[in-house]
This record gives sequence, structure tokens and C-alpha cells, in this order.
Amino acid sequence: MDPAAQPARLSLDDWRAHIVPERIKSARAMHGEEREMAEVKAGRVLVVRLGAIGDCLRTLPAVRRLRRDNPFARIGWCVDHSVFPVLDGNPSVNVFHVLDRRALRSGPRSALVEARRIVEEIRAEKYDTVLDFHGRIKSGLIGRLSGAKTRIGYARKDVGELNWLFNNVKVELPDTWENRVLRFLHLLEPLGLDTTFDPSDTGVWVAPGVRDRAERWYEEAGRPQLAVYPGTSKARERDRWPLAKWAELLTRLHGAGVSSMVFWGPDELDLVSAIARDAGEHTRFAPPTTLPEMAAMIARFSCYIGSDTAAMHMAWLQGVPTASFTSPKPVRTFSPLDPVPHRILRAERYLLDAVRESKQPREVVTEVEVGEAFDAVVSLLGSPQDGTA
Repeated sequence: MDPAAQPARLSLDDWRAHIVPERIKSARAMHGEEREMAEVKAGRVLVVRLGAIGDCLRTLPAVRRLRRDNPFARIGWCVDHSVFPVLDGNPSVNVFHVLDRRALRSGPRSALVEARRIVEEIRAEKYDTVLDFHGRIKSGLIGRLSGAKTRIGYARKDVGELNWLFNNVKVELPDTWENRVLRFLHLLEPLGLDTTFDPSDTGVWVAPGVRDRAERWYEEAGRPQLAVYPGTSKARERDRWPLAKWAELLTRLHGAGVSSMVFWGPDELDLVSAIARDAGEHTRFAPPTTLPEMAAMIARFSCYIGSDTAAMHMAWLQGVPTASFTSPKPVRTFSPLDPVPHRILRAERYLLDAVRESKQPREVVTEVEVGEAFDAVVSLLGSPQDGTA
């Protein structure tokens, strides 16, 4: 056969740029019986990852891979009501099953009504496969009660709360402390899908209107360089860097010509007010935001610094270089993945061998020097000089 007559072989980049988008476009254009037949052929998959926000964000690369490789599949996601807003509208998911945790905590009768509602809603979709990314007894029960014949989860050593009993296909991780993004991608292996992380398509999605408003806000704010998030959840207050050090860092950065914006969440107004009091009038704060608004805003910045929280994952999953104060768990578990530049901030000299995370001293975080944090930001931004010299 004449080599010139052979069809050209597509590169992986060509496949991502042309073939996959066309298949997805074709899938979205289908209607009625034609689409239903395509969905049946491709399968009906239920994703179960209830929370937390950061973990759901890190599940998105796997869900995006599932959608890219199965554009005709019907994909559902069972998620906690508090996390749903940051996922709502994501084009990789056909339907969300939103579990109202408030109802589950409002007494036996309310909990029973909510449990029955969510199970009936899920069973009505007739899923044939469950992907249990959560690995706890609650997610295992949801998968088992879904009616799906194939329930994919993690091996016994990689989950908690007897979750392994509810799944009939088990993925054993080579490293229990593996990065969460890679851990979640591994769950696609039984489906025969490529589990390679693609940093150019992480699955994070923000509605165009929200993205446009964030861009206008960023321009009106003078295009500050650094996004700052000093807070943590109440359960992880011991992982917070001291407020006095935050104030000193922001003052030094201002003196070096680095413009910053401090973000904050529910119940953190007192925290950021204390920073403002000590750091001075040059400290600027973002307005109250929804989760989608925060994700859209943070994506505009040149650098992020803060705790290991959902805000950090919003940043790096959208390509923003990050510096993060981190607890004593293995760095590989939570660290941003290459090629996004990142710096890990913790006082390694205080780490205790063979001591679990909850028993490690707070000094692992609190004793990180201001100069170390300053240098991390400078290296990520690339040029400012210390204004205190």
C-alpha cells in the first residue's frame, strides 16, 4: 500500500483538541430516543463523592476523564448540599442527586424521609455502575441501595468504616497516601479508561456569567497579584498560621510592591478583621462570595497563598501557582500536581516520627517563619524584592 495513501495518525493533542470535543458536541446535539439509546449503550454511571469541597474538586479530573472517554454516558453524582453549588451546572454531569445533610441531622423521622427520597431518586435513574470515590459507610450504603450491579470502590486497606463490604469491584491502590487526584483517577481502571492526569483539562467549571462578573471585579480591583486565604474549617483551626504572622507577611509584601486580596468564608469575618487591624489600611478584602464566585475570582490571580483548604484546590486546579501551609500528613497526598508551580510551607523540624497527624504539635504550622512565606510568594511571582531591606 502506498504510504501516502494511508490515513494520518492523530496525535494525543489532536485527539483532545478535535475528536473529543466533536464527540461531546454530537452527544449534546442528540435528543429523545436517539440520545436514550446512546446512553444505554454507553452506560449509566453514578459518582458518589459527598464532600468535602476540596475532595469533590479533586474528584473532577476523574469525572472529566469519564465524560471525555464516554461522551454518550449518563453520569449522575450524589453530593452533599453544602458542596453542590461549586459543582452545579458542570457539563460533565447529567444529573446531581443532592443529599440534604441538615435533614439527616434533624431527628430520626426527618433523616428517614431524606434517606428514602435520595434512594428513590437514584434508583429511578437505573444506574448500572457506581463509582464510590468517598470510601465510607454512607457512600457504600448509597451505592448498594442504588440498584447498580457493578459497584466499584477501593480495597479494604484503602477505605474506612467497612466501606469495602458494599462494593463488588475493588481497586487496590499502590500507595494509600497517594495524591487524592491520582487516587480518584485510579477508580476508573476497571472501566478500561486512561487514568493519566491531564492538567490541561481538570474538569473545574464556572458558569460564563459568574466568570464574566469575576473578571470585571478583578479589573476594578486593579488586578492584584496575590490571592490570600488565611482561614480553615473549625475542625482544623489548629492548622491555621498565626494572625500576627499573616499581618506581618502582608505588610512586607505591600512594601515589596505585591498587591494582594484576602478571601474569607463563613464565620471568618472576625479572623480577617484582626488581620486588617494589625496589617494596616493597605490590606484589602474580597467581598462575601459564593463558592462559584470564589473559584472564578481566585482563577484570575498570579499566585495564591493560604492553608490546605478548598480555596487552595480552586487555585491550583485552575493553574494558579500556590504556596500552602500544611498539616503533618504526607505532602504527596494533598500537594498540587505538576506542572503547576507550588511551595509547601511547614516547620519540618517539629514533625514527630511514628506519630499520627492529630497528635503532631501545632508548631508544624505555627512556627513557619514569615520570611519563608515571603520567599515562597516572591519565587512564585518571580520578581518582587523585600521592601524591608
